[in-house]
Amino acid sequence: MSRPDGEARQGISIRGVTKRYGSTIALSGVDLELYAGEVLGIAGPNGAGKSTLIRVIAGEERPDGGELTFDGAPWSPFTDWQAVAVVHQEPQLFPNLTVAENMLVGREGASRLRPGLGQADARVMEALGIGHLRDRLLSDCSLATQQRTEIARAVARASRVFLFDEPNSALTADESNELFREMHKIAADGRIVLLVTHRLEDLVAHCSRVAIVRDGSVRAILEGEALTEEGIARQMVVDSGAVHGKAAKSAAQTAAQPVFSVKNWTHDRAFRDVSLDGSAGEIIALVGVEGSGSRELIRSFAGLEHCTGAITIAGEGGEHAIDAMSAYVPATRQLSLYSNFSVGENLLARLGSPQIAGFGLTLRTRRMKEMAEVAVKHFLVKTRTTTQPIRSLSGGNQQKVAIAQALHCDPKLLLLEEPTRGVDIHSKAEIYRLLRDYAERGNVVIMLCTETLEVYEAADRVHVVANGKVSPGLAVGDYDHVEQLATDITRLESESRERMPKAG
Repeated sequence: MSRPDGEARQGISIRGVTKRYGSTIALSGVDLELYAGEVLGIAGPNGAGKSTLIRVIAGEERPDGGELTFDGAPWSPFTDWQAVAVVHQEPQLFPNLTVAENMLVGREGASRLRPGLGQADARVMEALGIGHLRDRLLSDCSLATQQRTEIARAVARASRVFLFDEPNSALTADESNELFREMHKIAADGRIVLLVTHRLEDLVAHCSRVAIVRDGSVRAILEGEALTEEGIARQMVVDSGAVHGKAAKSAAQTAAQPVFSVKNWTHDRAFRDVSLDGSAGEIIALVGVEGSGSRELIRSFAGLEHCTGAITIAGEGGEHAIDAMSAYVPATRQLSLYSNFSVGENLLARLGSPQIAGFGLTLRTRRMKEMAEVAVKHFLVKTRTTTQPIRSLSGGNQQKVAIAQALHCDPKLLLLEEPTRGVDIHSKAEIYRLLRDYAERGNVVIMLCTETLEVYEAADRVHVVANGKVSPGLAVGDYDHVEQLATDITRLESESRERMPKAG
């Protein structure tokens, strides 16, 4: 594609880039142009290769094949690393340093003098609302502050390429607006800006083009009149090959006493007056962008966010029901797994002492070994032995271990955030089968999803969470095609934004 203003050679050209991790193909012949002076959006389902592409451009990963050129010359961020500034989805910072010291990392130079913040640094920090925190240790700051610190560090660098991977996932609306103002200033200065985000409205509002990545390749580029939320949603799920085989719920099942219920469930800042039920055998999906209240909502069902209102699980109420009958799996595997433990030890990590302890509370090692081997087979974990380190497994198999941990507690309510984030297609199918088998044993699954395809393949019902409110449910079985479901979910999100009170 060429630009009408004659700037086609000013930027990065990616041709046929491939990247493998063992048998997993992360990138499969990527072709893409990144032009100076514009904000290019990247959209695609989880596991599509978006973050791998970011790491390849940044020089954090070496491609297995293909080439990158910058302004027509070979592009090598391995030697010219200061040309690239990256804002990762999960902040890459130093918790033992202050906010100001983190801002200066990478700019120390050869001088023995301690570097200091310049006026440009201070201006960016003030714009992003962290100027008053400059002397605070990062470990004492919230996730939102950490994310703003990484953004400020990237923006303040005199780089030619800026790569933003879900940069505003922990920011408020005002902070996000300030981030995008800075992003457009960078682009207007003739630099390259790449934005990866699940927020379709941000892609439409702030990008001149959006590249759709699926299965490791760029499948479409939307611009002009084709660049709409509905257009992006359709492209992200087209040709998915998804087979939707959920049976309609029987009248008896629908009328049965719900296994899970909340009434007038209210959080002090994220959501209010939520009422939601879940029947035995049901998988319920919650969809909502960061800041919608969706993440706080699912965490509250696990007792991780304080709420008022009534909650019951299998007939029991209150905190006792949450503690005894729910299990939660976060989106980040590292928060569930113990990296210094073996596969078997991680599988049994949530079990209580009566199950694994013998006389005098000594561990029943033979019994534990047998239990771990049974769990490996039941949960389809691909590992040579139960004693190998957990970090030696693929991402998909680590995720299966994280889910197995939770299911070993035999909960009635299983809560998961983005259950197949960053795993390959085969592992996704196996994880969906595990969740379906668990639900059909009389339990309820509630999962937070950022991908419509995941909703379509795994859930019975979906609710859109926006502005602290939960929409009426959409029965996934009523949709013959995933594109239709994506359109209705996008419509509900758009209607919710339109109902928001206008500022000032």
